[in-house]
Amino acid sequence: MLAARIRQWGFSMADHLQGSPIGRHCEDIEARLAAGASSTDRLEAILHFAVEHAPFYAACRGFSSLQDFPVIDKRIIKAHDEAFRSDVFREARLQVMHTSGSTGTPFAVLQDPDKRRRALAEMICFGRRAGYQVGDRYVFTRVWNHLNRKPWHVALRENAIMFDISLLDEVRLESLRSLLRRDTGIRCMLGYPSTLGPLARYLEQRGDGPDAFHLRTIISISERLPQQLREALRARFGCTVVARYSNQENGVLAQQCPDRDEYHLNTASYVFEYLSLDGDHSARPGDRARIVVTDLFNRAMPMIRYDTGDVVVRQPAAACGWKTETLREVEGRQMDFLYDTEDRRLSPVVVCNAFWPFTGLKQFQLIQEARGQYTLVLNGAEPGATDDPFLETVRGFLGAEAAVTVRHVEQIPQLASGKFSVVVNRYRPSA
Repeated sequence: MLAARIRQWGFSMADHLQGSPIGRHCEDIEARLAAGASSTDRLEAILHFAVEHAPFYAACRGFSSLQDFPVIDKRIIKAHDEAFRSDVFREARLQVMHTSGSTGTPFAVLQDPDKRRRALAEMICFGRRAGYQVGDRYVFTRVWNHLNRKPWHVALRENAIMFDISLLDEVRLESLRSLLRRDTGIRCMLGYPSTLGPLARYLEQRGDGPDAFHLRTIISISERLPQQLREALRARFGCTVVARYSNQENGVLAQQCPDRDEYHLNTASYVFEYLSLDGDHSARPGDRARIVVTDLFNRAMPMIRYDTGDVVVRQPAAACGWKTETLREVEGRQMDFLYDTEDRRLSPVVVCNAFWPFTGLKQFQLIQEARGQYTLVLNGAEPGATDDPFLETVRGFLGAEAAVTVRHVEQIPQLASGKFSVVVNRYRPSA
């Protein structure tokens, strides 16, 4: 605890000596979120900056509203990379943020120093709301390699433990379990649901409960956190469990309420739009929608009306005391939606919920090969057991005529980042 407080003091002092730029961003974020204030002042500023300094947006001069700007995505940015770059920062030292390419379109986004400070402030502020304080010892479970591993002095300064989950077998799960039991200073764990799920089941098998651990919070990142898994983690660790919705190219977009299921949007740093899955017109509250983000702070590479590729469901108002815009659900990437035998779109949520009762499984993945044709990949099914329960489950939501091939494996590969896709869709309807 003393070491954590010393790190917290050191961070604050270092920021203070530089004029408190991160501290001021934190104060601004907290104030705007608490008041539920809009960011129209910043929106006007970034739109005018973009049309003057980023060639891609030059055609939008004379705009009257945000909707006069085109909706963009990763493919458009890659195709016009130079045109998105601001002439103001041509000679500046910039941060390059690489996406993992999990959507099939890896690309890099440039961020100026103030944007980086804002992104760090977002993590601090939303971390506090989940129970994490700067300086707290934390373990980050992901695939670590020479490209993303923190230098030892950075990990020491951040009080971070980099736990590699390249191979998530029983030996590795026991290693993580032992670490969390042994190190009484660990207060936070970050990880993907595809790691946290097997861990929760492993701890349940071992009979571990909250008394065995010292965590104060678990922050789930990158993938959708099923409600059943959230409850299972609470039961095992007895701590706050929240899902954070963020990306590399922008920052923290939203985070789940500690006491409820809703996601609170970071309206202090971004403007959000909700567009139909089938066009660029507005979706109604309660409908599935593409979430489109305008970053109010990145001037090195302005991102106006950026389609993240994710599908969300918004709700009219927060159910708790936060005065923010809220999402009822972050369902995942649009490309990960399945189609049943009648070509009706199904959310990955349906798959996750349907397979949660199969507690013996270590991993599962449903692949759509073509219309009405699927492959179900299973890791951990009981040897010699029939596949009938799995087939009955998937045909329950895909349709009785679904052609499903079951494949048993010892490990389902992860992406290079450590992320894992429960659903893979290789089919797109022609209409």
